[in-house]
Amino acid sequence: MSEIKDTGKVWIKGSVGTAHAIRVDDKVFATGQREGQSVDLWLDNEGLCIDLHDSKLGERVARFIPLNTPATLPGTLFNGFEKTKHADILIVSADSEGIKEKTVSGKKYQEGGFSVLDRLTFWQTIWKN
Repeated sequence: MSEIKDTGKVWIKGSVGTAHAIRVDDKVFATGQREGQSVDLWLDNEGLCIDLHDSKLGERVARFIPLNTPATLPGTLFNGFEKTKHADILIVSADSEGIKEKTVSGKKYQEGGFSVLDRLTFWQTIWKN
């Protein structure tokens, strides 16, 4: 059974800054977390479930990355990883083909009470619509 093994930052070739990423087994996944967003991660249905929440902007993103998505983005482990040896790697991009994503913001975010939902309730609610 797959499990989240480590978390930290990666530098993606050609980018200016670093990106938040996690290691599931031996594969590294970029989460797509932006500044100001909190992130909640878990594994379910053979995929990585990501809840990105920016309460100041009033926006919440549900992203599902299948664990079998190919790692094609060249990069380097940068910092924060404590259980993973520093190395040049291939990364699964947060916008790879086959990834599912839904965003709620603005009036729908406010009226739907998305700011206070726990991750599982948010997840179930966002995928219904």
